[in-house]
Amino acid sequence: MDRDRILQEIASRIEEEQARGIPVWTDPAWNDAARRFLDAPAPAPAPRSAAPVRPTVPAAPPPPPPPARAAERPARPSFGPPPPATGRMADWEALLAEAAKTASGCKKCRLRETCRQVVYASGTGKVPLVFVGEAPGADEDARGEAFVGRAGQLLTRIIAAIGLDRRDIYICNVIKCRPPENRNPLPDEIQCCWPYLEQQLDLLKPRVICALGLFAAQTLLESKAPIGKLRGRVFRYRGIPLLPTYHPAALLRNPGLKPTVWEDVQLLRRILDEDLPPAAAPEEVPETVQAPKGPTTGDLFA
Repeated sequence: MDRDRILQEIASRIEEEQARGIPVWTDPAWNDAARRFLDAPAPAPAPRSAAPVRPTVPAAPPPPPPPARAAERPARPSFGPPPPATGRMADWEALLAEAAKTASGCKKCRLRETCRQVVYASGTGKVPLVFVGEAPGADEDARGEAFVGRAGQLLTRIIAAIGLDRRDIYICNVIKCRPPENRNPLPDEIQCCWPYLEQQLDLLKPRVICALGLFAAQTLLESKAPIGKLRGRVFRYRGIPLLPTYHPAALLRNPGLKPTVWEDVQLLRRILDEDLPPAAAPEEVPETVQAPKGPTTGDLFA
């Protein structure tokens, strides 16, 4: 500390002591120096020297969080080869191709005036399993093949999840032409198209039919029950086991339905493999087969 600052401190102390009634200090030399300092104008306080600014070192970024562990999908159940078709005519493939050609020229109803082409089916029908939907959509109308849009792509994954190849399955619709703006088919349109579906099922003689969605299930079963009441139950269509489930388009809108459909298609595969005996009458019957135990998630075809 330099002399002036010492004197300034002393002067401050003298002022404080004078205010308390102490007139002088005992040391004359310091006393005189302090008084002379008090009589002179107080020097401006010297500015403090700025401390050197240390360069700011950016803080190291925090380590990234560990990647979230993906939920493990359950192991896909293994299935054996599907059973062969039986009871078909020797030339069933040629007859089916001829029926498709005939249907392509159909003009029985108003739908042919607004659609691009007749969408007869998809797949070879080698495996005796038939999926039946409602009607073609825009993608199907453009390509002339059933179930090729987003819902059809999901159906492909569903079929693969039960150990089957879509190309070997037969997929069709009740209505063969796309209704305008995908509206519901009208009763007279159903009546015009119905013989084509009957012919398809008669030639293919499937071991099991899967009705995709409300329209197909109600039409095949002649029922007004909601799909939530029909799905997962085994019925008979002309002696053939028929299992309704939700349409793949419904799963795209509500993925929460996937576990339910997964249960249904496992049951479908079990019916296909076991070749359940047909019922004597085509009317609706109570559930006769329980869904198999196993993974209850639809992630296998997510």
